[in-house]
Amino acid sequence: MQRQIDNQNKEAADLTASFDEVSVVERQITPLMLRMIDSLKTFVGLDVPFLQEERQKRLAELEALMDRADVDVSEKFRRVLEVYQIEADYGRNIEAYNGTLTVDGKPQEVEFLRIGRLALIYKTRDGEQLGIWRNETKQWQSLDNSYLPQVQGALRIAKKQKAPDMLMLPVPVNTAAAQ
Repeated sequence: MQRQIDNQNKEAADLTASFDEVSVVERQITPLMLRMIDSLKTFVGLDVPFLQEERQKRLAELEALMDRADVDVSEKFRRVLEVYQIEADYGRNIEAYNGTLTVDGKPQEVEFLRIGRLALIYKTRDGEQLGIWRNETKQWQSLDNSYLPQVQGALRIAKKQKAPDMLMLPVPVNTAAAQ
């Protein structure tokens, strides 16, 4: 009986030590998550400006979650990693969405085409104007209308109305990386 009591006391001591270690890890993980969120905010600010409202809202929700005491640290960490995964996925897919953009000084409804983080292109509803985002200048640059058929085809691929195919579109070149 004494051996069983000694084993139970040892197990209780081990569990107490484990609980102490968990609280230390919890205290260390929160600053890590806050740094991860700050890094995400910086990354989104420097990235190609697609789905800005959605991405900013997601970051604001993460920051609000971090302040909540009723949410476990594990759930907070899971959500931070989930946002990292969403941001990583943006670099591996093609997407088309509608939005408003100021073109020639007036707001216009446009279709955006995002190809990973490689290219962000817009087409006005009437198809008269095309543009591509230049991240190095943080500005839109007009595209020649000769790209219209390729952009329309890429939009159809992004909307899953056409089978994936080779895209012949302009791609911005990072001059710093090219040197």
